[in-house]
Amino acid sequence: MVTAHTLVRDLLPQADRLGPDTVCDTGLRTLLPGQQARLRVRGAAWTGANTVRAALSCGEPA
Repeated sequence: MVTAHTLVRDLLPQADRLGPDTVCDTGLRTLLPGQQARLRVRGAAWTGANTVRAALSCGEPA
């Protein structure tokens, strides 16, 4: 579950960074402050919250 504290533009889960057979059920998402998104990831061994955070990227605010 991802919760936006500010505008998050083009949130991209890079599932391949978690393992070669890992897939995510969503692509680019934009979240407004306070919005939440559930990202379902399959095929990855549990690697810890910091590794999962590192596999998320987003565009910089304009």
